[in-house]
Amino acid sequence: MRRPVLTSALALALLVPVTASAQEDADRAAVREVITSFADGIHTNQLGNIDGLFAPRGVHVVVDNAALHGWGEYRDDYLMPEMARYPELRYAHTGIEASMRGNIAWVAFRWQMSSAGDGPAPVLGRGSAVLEKINNRWLIAHLHVSR
Repeated sequence: MRRPVLTSALALALLVPVTASAQEDADRAAVREVITSFADGIHTNQLGNIDGLFAPRGVHVVVDNAALHGWGEYRDDYLMPEMARYPELRYAHTGIEASMRGNIAWVAFRWQMSSAGDGPAPVLGRGSAVLEKINNRWLIAHLHVSR
């Protein structure tokens, strides 16, 4: 009689870490997808697609030596003028490494902006982001990009 209870308890104890690990893997993949979608929106010049990737308030964006308040300010005052310099823009995030603890994730990545045609020399840099899980969605709460 004790053996089935012990076996069930052992099976449950083994299942819980696997379930938690599976959820962490799913969250890590979702966080990487946010960072990839962010780059895809820039690459395709579909900046409106990026709007929903940022937390609704309290977002800071640090770019080189500027601190901006929110996605809109970064998009309008920094990113759009920079993108305009590159005909046939190519933009990508690579080397995306995500870590997390609870409903907070942090990501390190590399970025590159270049042109398929004639244009300025390619620009390479590093970035990091802090994401928060809000209403079951991972959203960027802090972004830092530098050259």
